[in-house]
Amino acid sequence: MALYTDGTVPFLVDGEEFKTYYRIYGSLSDTSLPPLIALHGGPGIVSYYLSPLSKLFERNERQPVVLYDQVGNGRSSHFPEKGAEFITIKLYVDELANLIDKLDLKEYHILGHSFGGCLGAEFEAERHPAGLKSLILTNTLVDMRLFYQSHAERLATFENAEELKQAFAKGASDPKAYREALNTFNERWSLRHFKERPLPDDIDPFVWLFGDEEKGIKGDRTVVDKMVEDKKWSIVGRIHLIKVPVLLITATDDMIQSYAAEPFFWEAQKKKVDYTEIEYFAEQAFLELNVSKTKSVLFGARGPPLNNLTLRNGEADIEFVSKYRYGGVFFSAKVGSDLFLPHYQPIVSKYCTTCFD
Repeated sequence: MALYTDGTVPFLVDGEEFKTYYRIYGSLSDTSLPPLIALHGGPGIVSYYLSPLSKLFERNERQPVVLYDQVGNGRSSHFPEKGAEFITIKLYVDELANLIDKLDLKEYHILGHSFGGCLGAEFEAERHPAGLKSLILTNTLVDMRLFYQSHAERLATFENAEELKQAFAKGASDPKAYREALNTFNERWSLRHFKERPLPDDIDPFVWLFGDEEKGIKGDRTVVDKMVEDKKWSIVGRIHLIKVPVLLITATDDMIQSYAAEPFFWEAQKKKVDYTEIEYFAEQAFLELNVSKTKSVLFGARGPPLNNLTLRNGEADIEFVSKYRYGGVFFSAKVGSDLFLPHYQPIVSKYCTTCFD
């Protein structure tokens, strides 16, 4: 793992001072490349599991990477006495803006993973910071209802789904059962392709959540248990406020399925949004975006993610279909990679640059 420098910056909230812990790979004094700021997920875990991003610096020493623990978590200030009215999305947007100011970053890129993607999108949509060059939104979502739907579907794949569901419901009242259920769930839907066990300290995002007596770490579930706003957060209807270039990444083996994030691709009003789904293209419903320049469709889908959630591309409704014909090529949910990759992918690439004009 690359060497890093770390420290804290003060963060004032209504006159009360908190500390934000940060870690920097590389040097911020070299301004030839804007740093990448990585926003961790949760809410309620820590940034260490994003430390593999340090490889960006290892490959190019001119590329700094900044990680930080959101307040209430990890090595930043904790506030077990605070309630839901304090622990809000706005708090974390303000903290991010404060960190950028204290580190004196004039230009930067943001990568947001999971809840960090929600935070990054909210930061751009509400603040339009002058220094933000681009957003990378990975394994994230546009609406918490889609997260809970996806989580329930993933949970249903286990033979002991009801047992796991009950353990999750117990939460802090039975932390041992909760963590065992979380480990079981994550082995299939979060860590399937990461084989090292036990998880290295720099990868395990839950040690600060549950605590570890041997390491002298006291667990703190304050943010997880008290942050109510994240249970109902949505950026649907505000995605068009995102103006910077976006790279949207989903993965077929993630607990947050691709449909929870795809509306970023449908609705962002800009010249170009790049979208990729890691691992398998043809096994998931894939986006066909406005190739006829008259409508947007999602082919191979089971239907709208939620009946009461209207998704739009500009003024046009998103149309959900099981098959679609374009340019003499017939597409369906069963399209094979031999047809999908040479025919469909170039069409998507060609029209990505014009569909939002």
